[in-house]
Parts: sequence; structure tokens; C-alpha cells
Amino acid sequence: MTELQHRQNANCASSCQPTVWILSEGEMHEGGTIRGVYLDRDLARGALVTKAQQLNDRFTISDARQEDDGSIHVEGGCDWIALEPHPVVTTLELDA
Repeated sequence: MTELQHRQNANCASSCQPTVWILSEGEMHEGGTIRGVYLDRDLARGALVTKAQQLNDRFTISDARQEDDGSIHVEGGCDWIALEPHPVVTTLELDA
């Protein structure tokens, strides 16, 4: 288990939802494409690095940052790459 997972579990009440990490890429103002869905952020590391290297081959990376939620965003030219956490719905959601 990663350090991030340990912290999430320590801060997690019984209502916590499972999370997947989605790797996507695209062009600014043009949308994007999902390139992978991972059960753990560390599992996406290799794919994220590969995408970042490919982006750097085309453009100079102008911004790379990690947000408080652990998501990672990389930008170069008009292109971007993102690795972001998304909660998984595990029970039927009813409209209020």
C-alpha cells in the first residue's frame, strides 16, 4: 500500500468511496481522451512518464504540477496530460 493510500485510509470514515485514477490527454480547448484507468496512482506512473516524454518530444513542457488531491497536470504547447482521482459509485444513487 502506498503512503498516499495509508493517509487516505487514516483520514477516511466508513463513508469513503473507492477511487480510480484516470490518465487523460488532449489539446487545450479541444477536449481530451482517456488513456487509462488505474486502481492506484502508482500503477499509472509508467504510462504518465511515457506520455510526458512524448509531449516533451513535440513541445517544451511549460507547466507540471501536483495538486493537493494528488492529481498531476502537465502542459506543453497546446497539449495537456492529466492524472486525476475520481470516486467510484458503488451504490444506487437516488434523486432527491
